[in-house]
Amino acid sequence: MSSRFLLYLFLLLIAACSGQNSGDHPAVSTPPIASAPSPASPRSEPATTNTPEPQTNSDSPSQYWGVKPGEPLPIIWEDLLPEGAIETYFAQQDEFYADMERQMKSGAVLLSEVDPMAEIEEGSAQDYMPQFGTFDAVNDLDGQLIRIPGYVVPFEFASDDKYSEFLFVPYMGACLHTPPPPPNQVIFVRAEKKVRVKDIWAAYWLEGDLQVERNMNDLGNAAYSLDLTGLELYPVP
Repeated sequence: MSSRFLLYLFLLLIAACSGQNSGDHPAVSTPPIASAPSPASPRSEPATTNTPEPQTNSDSPSQYWGVKPGEPLPIIWEDLLPEGAIETYFAQQDEFYADMERQMKSGAVLLSEVDPMAEIEEGSAQDYMPQFGTFDAVNDLDGQLIRIPGYVVPFEFASDDKYSEFLFVPYMGACLHTPPPPPNQVIFVRAEKKVRVKDIWAAYWLEGDLQVERNMNDLGNAAYSLDLTGLELYPVP
């Protein structure tokens, strides 16, 4: 499977994670594809979380049409990408694989002719997958109360399924078993009180105050942070 095809699949997955249209929020398009619960984690109990009440200023006006004071702005993941972000992502990926092929050629082995995993020694300098993309962000969203659908990625698994910090990403399994999305497609979430995330494979609505703020971590660096005011399961038909 070519790297270009994987990137197109990644973009389709990002586009799948979008909000629902409503009368008051015309800017939202299609919803994400929520995953079915795994047989090992049946949803016999409600998976909604115990989140604090939103601490927003109800008198604060919004610069966005159709959003009333104190209401979150519904956004999709594409809204977090500044102009030119996708082109930069592809350019970085192409450069990475071109450099890898040059290294393979220097050893008289063509990357296109072998299984790269069979040629790259585990733990070597070549045994890694970088996080492509940049920290370029949409500054107009800085300080905005937003609502976005996506998936929770905890930094470590808690026995009680409660977390005070986690990453929020556009597609299921990101940062766990696949290379992370670009930093400007990752949100670092802070909760004043721990929230319960019973099923990390399910889609959730995330709500909170968004900031353009870098977070560096081992799972996936984030260009945005968010102070959590609400987390609830995305409805599955």
